[in-house]
Amino acid sequence: MSSISQDIRTRWETGGMVVRLILVNVAVFLLVATLGLIETLGIPLPNVGGAFGLATSSDPAVLLRRPWSIVTHMFVHLGVWHLVMNLLVLWWMGGMFRNYFGDRRTLSTYLMGGFSGWLVYFLLLNLVPGFGGGGFALGASAAVMALMVATAVYAPDYTIRMFLLGPVKLKWVALAYVLIDYAALSRGANVGGHLGHLGGAAYGLLYMRGIQGGRDLGGPLERLLDVLATWWPGSGGAKRPRKTKRKKRGKGMHAVHRKLDKDGKTLRAQTDEEFNAEKKVRQERIDRILDKISKLGYDQLTKEEKDFLFRHGSNV
Repeated sequence: MSSISQDIRTRWETGGMVVRLILVNVAVFLLVATLGLIETLGIPLPNVGGAFGLATSSDPAVLLRRPWSIVTHMFVHLGVWHLVMNLLVLWWMGGMFRNYFGDRRTLSTYLMGGFSGWLVYFLLLNLVPGFGGGGFALGASAAVMALMVATAVYAPDYTIRMFLLGPVKLKWVALAYVLIDYAALSRGANVGGHLGHLGGAAYGLLYMRGIQGGRDLGGPLERLLDVLATWWPGSGGAKRPRKTKRKKRGKGMHAVHRKLDKDGKTLRAQTDEEFNAEKKVRQERIDRILDKISKLGYDQLTKEEKDFLFRHGSNV
């Protein structure tokens, strides 16, 4: 068991945001399953309903009693198939999104996509009589749809190989998912779920259009998460990080940066000019690789390009 826990810890620390989101979803699934087993064994638990209070509701009275569910619902799955399908798409589309935009934007887009899905679900079930109401909503589908649509808007001609269909451009995959949810609204089954999916997709579209136009809809949430991270255990407790004063450089003095090899050992010192020049060259290469992905697809990269993007892409 210690080996398993160590492997999970290693994956959490080194796997990136998509891996962390998958691990959280799996952990919540196991928690809910365990609580359900306890109930099955006849051990009484508080009767709060809706995945033990983690699922959200379109009923304002219920929502007032569990406001946290606006966030927790996007990590809750009751069925194995529901969990597996969402996490497969999260791994697939979330991984692509992360390669382009890094960990911070992956997390903020997941959370904002899930919130947007909840908002559309809550408003339309309460304002449009034909959609009905009641019940609970849960699952990562809206958050995953946001990542998928955002990636498809950014790299619409990215080509993926699908079973039985062969090469398909990403824009058609995302459009198919959206149309399936839209068409399902008329059947009356799981209307709230399909509305949530469409809400997440809408956020993905608006978010990426904003990025392309110089506006970051996820920026405020990212800054909030940065503040909250300073309160996380292991980051110095509840204290904000102290600003350190930089010593003024004397005339003729330059900052020195360490140039490291792949093992973290210092090769030699670098001046400001050398460091900035190398950083510029590295960023230009990342941009060229991302352009190649958007035009030809990830599979067309060379092994060396994939390795380079893996090492440096999360800083994009």
